Amino acid sequence: MSEDHRDQYYWRAKKDQFRSRAAYKLEFLIDRYGIVKDGQTILEIGSSPGGWTQVLVDRSCRVLAVDMQPMDEIPDVTFLKLNILRENALDRIKDGMVRSGIQKFDAVLSDAMAKTSGIRSSDHAASVMIGESVMRIATETLRKGGNAVVKQFQGDMTADFIRRWGKYFRDHRITKPPASRKESSEIYIIFYGLATEATDKNMHDPGSDLA
Repeated sequence: MSEDHRDQYYWRAKKDQFRSRAAYKLEFLIDRYGIVKDGQTILEIGSSPGGWTQVLVDRSCRVLAVDMQPMDEIPDVTFLKLNILRENALDRIKDGMVRSGIQKFDAVLSDAMAKTSGIRSSDHAASVMIGESVMRIATETLRKGGNAVVKQFQGDMTADFIRRWGKYFRDHRITKPPASRKESSEIYIIFYGLATEATDKNMHDPGSDLA
């Protein structure tokens, strides 16, 4: 059954000329949860090979895409090859925004994930670490009211992750798209409506929930 499930989305992606089956995950997130509107300006993290990027371009979105892996060119998309875990990642993204004439993003979408080890606890911890970097970038680059989406392997740190970052947003949802493999623990956490920025000060203040 799971093999049939994988084949279904694999062959659909081939037929629809998407670069990956992940395209259907983003289509689900947009159609079901309204995370992106046509024509918006989007920061896409973990973009390679470009399945999500194709979906966004099809919806007339302006996309700044970043990934540590190379990505074949997609017309009208700005791509930055960088590792979001590096200290200079935010500065490089902000520089890319300036060069592209972008002040703020309407949404920050991340499908980024480390290579899996097969050890559930380790993979979960790695996904949380990536998520922390994504959310720091999101709260620095989103417009007020903007949305953020982050992928994570669900585990014992998920609730605390949502508590830390959810307070900067109006609401949140947790979902697993039908195109996700049934046996996978991957989830997508949607944060709706940025209300206030998470500054360096309150992220490192001992009295802060983010400390």
